[in-house]
Amino acid sequence: VTVLEFTRFLNAGGNDEHYMEDMADPAFCGIVRKGEGNYEVVSGREYYPVVFMRPEAAEAFASWAGKRLPTEYEWEIAARGAEGRLYPWGNEPPTPSLANYNFLTGHTTPVGSYKKGRTPQGVFDMAGNVWELCDGYWESYPWGRKIEGMPKGRRNMRGGSWVTPAVNIGSTYRNAMKYSGWAAMIGFRCAKDAD
Repeated sequence: VTVLEFTRFLNAGGNDEHYMEDMADPAFCGIVRKGEGNYEVVSGREYYPVVFMRPEAAEAFASWAGKRLPTEYEWEIAARGAEGRLYPWGNEPPTPSLANYNFLTGHTTPVGSYKKGRTPQGVFDMAGNVWELCDGYWESYPWGRKIEGMPKGRRNMRGGSWVTPAVNIGSTYRNAMKYSGWAAMIGFRCAKDAD
């Protein structure tokens, strides 16, 4: 979800609770509050991924858009494909031409910037750029072994971000949200049931 799309949601009215002042920083997000229900995008930031997301804000946007957050299972299937790719683009290790990770750019990049890094099905940005919130909480996979000491009550995130090391942006890497949600590397994408 881009900065522009999230700004439209904020401007739809009744969504002020999903804005935070840090979003105004053009180095990370670029949504400036002009008044209640009145937000503008800093020029040039329209197509960057929205960040500083909390699960409640992501869910509210998805509902407003007639969609929802993907489950962790759906997210991984989209990233790995039927062939079980190690990365969204295939089995080749990450390079700067495939994804935004490990502080290579020092910030997010516009959505869809890494054409070589998209899945064979054409899905962009499933590795790096921003961690993507998923529906559900951190727990062991139904087919996995129980891991003692797993954090309880934390939301699932997938894909890694612009600060994530290469070893943690693979399609099977799982992460639990450790922040209140106000972090410059947490965003989301939406899903929708097939008609």
